[in-house]
Amino acid sequence: MGEFGWAYISCDDGVDVAVGPTGSLQFHSGSGQLSGSASLVYLPSQNTLNLTGTLNVSGAINANEFNVNVENKTVVNIDVSGSTKFGDSLDDTHVFTGSVAVSGGMQVAYNRLLGASYTVKQTDYILGISSSAYVSLTLPSASAAGYGKIFIVKDEWGGFNTGAGGGRPASALIAISASSPDKIDGNGNYEIKDGNNAAISLYSNGTNGWFVF
Repeated sequence: MGEFGWAYISCDDGVDVAVGPTGSLQFHSGSGQLSGSASLVYLPSQNTLNLTGTLNVSGAINANEFNVNVENKTVVNIDVSGSTKFGDSLDDTHVFTGSVAVSGGMQVAYNRLLGASYTVKQTDYILGISSSAYVSLTLPSASAAGYGKIFIVKDEWGGFNTGAGGGRPASALIAISASSPDKIDGNGNYEIKDGNNAAISLYSNGTNGWFVF
């Protein structure tokens, strides 16, 4: 049997332990020491990481939701190359306070109508009537559409008059009706029955009426 001598093991109290408030994330504070701060705290019971201060990110941030509490007002300039898209469905609403200046072209919603009747949607803007027969349009309520909502109705068929050249018969007009009790220029409906390629524009007062302009 072999013989063993004594082995001496020395221990000291230099083992680092977590410091700072409960839940604070530990970081290297110099000289091999750990430290923590109340400015960066993880709360396991709430599954929440609280940061007080500025976060600088050189890469991407992926998130399912952003909640922003604005305590002061700052003007932010978005200056990027390429296209920018806001919203992903027709019921999205984007509100701008102030003027909007467009240096390039503008494209709006266009709906070509071939049927005999149609209920105008709030997402419509230009309605092109391409039917040779009677067409009935019903406007949404002015209160639902909101003040300043605009619709443009255009006869794209090319003529109402009878006789040489054809066109719609005299009885085949475009009838535009307001949802009761709304009015159009004080009346319950408005008719386009004269002229070739006639058009009207309407705006809502946001309460009980539509007006031709």
